[in-house]
Amino acid sequence: MKLNQQDKIQIFGVLAEKYFNENGWKYYKVSTGAEKIQKICEDINRQHAAYPSITRDWYVQNGGAKGIHLCDTWEELRVVSDFLKIGASYFDYFVDTGEIKAFCILSATKELEPARIDIILKAQNAGMKTLVFLADVPSEINASVLQIKKSEC
Repeated sequence: MKLNQQDKIQIFGVLAEKYFNENGWKYYKVSTGAEKIQKICEDINRQHAAYPSITRDWYVQNGGAKGIHLCDTWEELRVVSDFLKIGASYFDYFVDTGEIKAFCILSATKELEPARIDIILKAQNAGMKTLVFLADVPSEINASVLQIKKSEC
């Protein structure tokens, strides 16, 4: 069975998430998390406007969305949010390893297209770390379906 690029990307995702989980990393998919992060920032701004004596850092650190955005300070969340507005389509995950927080790309090779290299440099210039999760997913996988007959059970 031949695998197309979309199939390979889905397999990369399974491998990456298994790796992240086995290493105790927290993470979210950028494709599904970017809009949530934007909404969280808007919510924090609304809450801060309503109660200006409470800092945005407090909302970031104590709000129910902490497990979603993975940030510790308002500045960190704002930088991630601002960057997601321009770079979300280039990254696959945002990870918290316990030591660093970084945007992560899934790839079969260390050779990245120029647009991704450019966005990586922009992320690094904004003070963010970047990672590449490398995996070798074959273009073809052997698979078959067998019928089990009652006499074989």
